[in-house]
Amino acid sequence: MDIMEEEGRKQDLREVDRKYLVFYLRIYDGMSSKILGHLVDISEKGMMLISDNPISVNENYRLRMRLPTQMKERSEIMFDAMSRWCKSDANPDFFLAGFQIHNLEQSSRDLVLTLIRDFSYNEER
Repeated sequence: MDIMEEEGRKQDLREVDRKYLVFYLRIYDGMSSKILGHLVDISEKGMMLISDNPISVNENYRLRMRLPTQMKERSEIMFDAMSRWCKSDANPDFFLAGFQIHNLEQSSRDLVLTLIRDFSYNEER
């Protein structure tokens, strides 16, 4: 894939505006108790995490996100995502990583949209 195709694909991924939440929700690596990072922003197609450690790029993950409150009788969401990028944060002790969410089940998609609606804030740009 050449640079122009890559930039076009990135633009396509950004057509869905990500929302910043009032919580930094914990994101776990699968069913383990290992925290991969904390949610910075999310859409139904992608998210950004802040992490203590660098995250390998272009790897598939099974992720688990704890919800801030019981929502529709669920306390967490499981989903598949691929890490797309990772870079140092402004604070050199942390890393930011972007993920593309894959095959989000409709019930989980509804929860993400509810989470965005109920717990996001508008950022002035």
